Amino acid sequence: MFNYVKSEFYRITHSAMVYAVGFAFLAAPTLINIMLYCFTLSKPDYPYSTTSFSYSNVVSSPMIFCVAALFLVFALYEGNKRNGNLKNVVTTGISREKIFWGQIIVCLVTSAIILIITVAAYIFSARLLLRIEGPVTEMDLIMECLAVAPIAVAALILAIIVVMLFDKSFVGFIFWLCILFVIPQLLFYIGSEVQPVREIAMWLPRNFFSGMQVNQNVCAPIWDTTSGLGKCLISGLTGIGVFGIVGLFSLRRKEL
Repeated sequence: MFNYVKSEFYRITHSAMVYAVGFAFLAAPTLINIMLYCFTLSKPDYPYSTTSFSYSNVVSSPMIFCVAALFLVFALYEGNKRNGNLKNVVTTGISREKIFWGQIIVCLVTSAIILIITVAAYIFSARLLLRIEGPVTEMDLIMECLAVAPIAVAALILAIIVVMLFDKSFVGFIFWLCILFVIPQLLFYIGSEVQPVREIAMWLPRNFFSGMQVNQNVCAPIWDTTSGLGKCLISGLTGIGVFGIVGLFSLRRKEL
């Protein structure tokens, strides 16, 4: 597996796609900060040109890390079947299990590097261009990255599964979306009438994140409490375990 991981890192670092994705992730928050700064040029007291407002856009939407994981996986591995890379790897004798875990390792390392660079640029540009005030600080952003990390990793593993299982990318995308967003929302609605279902639904990230209060006036993310942080970690680690097992069993039966 070490040789496969090494070859994948070589392939990725010599591909323009990973740099394009990394640049897009880096540019998005920086451009938002530049845009907010530009508003102050015409209106110095513009109320939203603050670091708090800028950070709150991300801190209030933790599931954005899961979506980012999906796009990274699709950028790195969506074309593997189409261009024959995956079939070539299988013919060399590398098992499906090693391919699966190898892709997880590669995606995790790549995403960690991109995340660190993006958050650093985000904080630097915000402090440089915007007024440093408000309840949401850079520590809230950093804590979000740490608290949501297990959930994002679970979403990343699920993304790898759908890329390897489904021949059509659109079908895989819809399946991923249903697992992490549509089904939890349906369970939430059912849970409003059926208490046992509600107790299950509120352990799903999409649902327990929706109750947070993060805006210009207050910053009360779920991970600020011990129970809330525990829910983030338990939910994420459970997802990693479930998706890891499902991925191993399903890929053994899949013709790659």
